[in-house]
Amino acid sequence: MFFKTSHPDVLTAWDQYVSDCQKLHSEARELERVLGCGARALFRTSVSERCFKGICFSTSARPFAPELWTVQRMVTGWSCDPRRSRIPKALKAQATELAALWAENVPRTRADFTPGLNAMGLDFSVTLFGSFTLFRLGDVVYIETGMKPAAHMTEILSGEYLAARKQAEASS
Repeated sequence: MFFKTSHPDVLTAWDQYVSDCQKLHSEARELERVLGCGARALFRTSVSERCFKGICFSTSARPFAPELWTVQRMVTGWSCDPRRSRIPKALKAQATELAALWAENVPRTRADFTPGLNAMGLDFSVTLFGSFTLFRLGDVVYIETGMKPAAHMTEILSGEYLAARKQAEASS
């Protein structure tokens, strides 16, 4: 089912989410700059939030000693972060310095879209009932979901939804 809305609560929540995402990415870029060595920030994104997950290095080069970093593996989404245990005694001073650097620069912002979902009459369980897609085009938020949202969400035909989606993709 396809819906659209221009409800002010939804648009306000969307704007706040986008603003928080931009702040999160700005903080992550600062961490990448501070660490150097080709560090790249990784994020975790769900229906209701986006947050910092960890750092990924594209080469074997690491700031400080490689033993001070967790191993990048598929199960961790190829992210790593500073070790908190099993630190070799010879590297304790470096580990303390790295921990302080990490604590000072790690992104703390979380972009939360729960208010937007609530304003649409939905919650995180929306993914249990099939796909969930949303995008914004101008002052209209479009969604595709298997759930029935709030009354202020106007149901539309797939043709209108797909045309708006194509236009949004072309403008981004």
